[in-house]
Amino acid sequence: MDQWAPQYSRHERLKLLAFHGAWALPLLLVTQLVFFPWFETFVETAPCRQLGPFSAMELVIYGIFVGLPGSFVLLALAIEGKHSLRVWQLAQHPLPNEKVLKPTRYVYGRRARVRPVQFLLVILCVAGLTVQGVFWAGEFLVQIEPVEGC
Repeated sequence: MDQWAPQYSRHERLKLLAFHGAWALPLLLVTQLVFFPWFETFVETAPCRQLGPFSAMELVIYGIFVGLPGSFVLLALAIEGKHSLRVWQLAQHPLPNEKVLKPTRYVYGRRARVRPVQFLLVILCVAGLTVQGVFWAGEFLVQIEPVEGC
């Protein structure tokens, strides 16, 4: 007999949507209206700035090549890491009493452990990209010509 995971009710789904919309929409607006214009101005003047022992251009380049994939790894681990570890330990997906958005059968054993393995592989690939980003950023900074008039 197939076992199905419990589903969120329509009211619970709308509540989830409202909750995530309440933080995501302001974050999107602040990013679009405040951060991106500030960052564009900062990048234009970065070759002429010094922030402590580093030039601002070094911080921008290393931030893009190393900081972005590194922060993705940390954020993904914070959000999904514990869940994937629990699925691996119990060899069951979805977890017991975990509600789902659409009808989902419980999966057990090796088939349940596929998702945590996929998650681990993605995290390892992006972590490798972060390490490689250190070398790419160094090579990129060597190729940038110094700006005159600073």
